[in-house]
Amino acid sequence: MTDRIIPDVADGSPINGDLVAVIDESSPANTAGGITYVVAIAALFEPARAVSELNQLFSTDRRRPFHWEREGTVARTRIIEIAAQLGVVATAHYAHVGRRGQARARQAMFRRIVIDAASEGVDHLVIEASDAATVGRDRLALLQTFEPAGGVPFTYDWRSKSERLLWPADAIAGAVGEYLVGKDPIWWEMLNDLGIVSLQPHP
Repeated sequence: MTDRIIPDVADGSPINGDLVAVIDESSPANTAGGITYVVAIAALFEPARAVSELNQLFSTDRRRPFHWEREGTVARTRIIEIAAQLGVVATAHYAHVGRRGQARARQAMFRRIVIDAASEGVDHLVIEASDAATVGRDRLALLQTFEPAGGVPFTYDWRSKSERLLWPADAIAGAVGEYLVGKDPIWWEMLNDLGIVSLQPHP
């Protein structure tokens, strides 16, 4: 399907500035028969150090990207510990929606997220690339939000999960998603105890 083609993925491109924010998502099924849609944004104040720490945790020749659902206890624990060591500050936005409500929920959360990113002085926003339609909606939301005020105030691009800077956001979104649908809360409790993430519900 052509909508699965992601144009211009910026994997490996230089990061602009010292404060980078990364966005990833999770969408586990909930007990009401719908989806709990989570979009997490994680601020990384030292992106070069973050990559170095992740390279120490995972072999630099590892081809399989980090994905919360596929990782074991050791990798999950360590990536949360790395997030704490790096001083990651994250917000997980979430909504309980029907299966057809995910795009609308993402758009509402994404607009709130990018406004907050601008107010916090983010230099570079890295967004996990999913499909061309979602990328297009994200891009339109950015332009509609900021163009009236003179343009998007930070560098932004979309990258695949091969981009290691996205992995802490993947972990946070995955852990929060599991917690919100009633799975083992140990990972949420770890994030909460370390003061890494706050939750932001959306109607």
